[in-house]
Amino acid sequence: MSVGYVLVNYSRSEVIGFAHVSVSTKNEISGNSVAAAITTWYLLEHAGDSVAFVSDTHGDWPFPSGSSADLASYKDVTDQTIDLLVAAGIIRDDGRETFLDDPDSYIRILHNIWIEQSHKAGV
Repeated sequence: MSVGYVLVNYSRSEVIGFAHVSVSTKNEISGNSVAAAITTWYLLEHAGDSVAFVSDTHGDWPFPSGSSADLASYKDVTDQTIDLLVAAGIIRDDGRETFLDDPDSYIRILHNIWIEQSHKAGV
């Protein structure tokens, strides 16, 4: 089983989860242009905060107190961060793909349009 990660802001008790972006591993988060944009934007907007990736299996908690069990009480700001990226013209949101066998589960259909625009402009 692959190790999944979330981005945790200990200073603000916030978390970025990638489940609805359909990525979770180091390679997926790094290699997916949308997930990389979410991560980079969040880190740049929260410079100076205590932020780190926390795995779902290794029991790692890089912060001075608490544990990964505390994440249940952290505010998930993934959608809020995506909305900021959409407003900034970096990501396009084409809705959600739901699953017939579980309508409550979905994947967001997101595209990094910054890359598309750069390629069109010849940058």
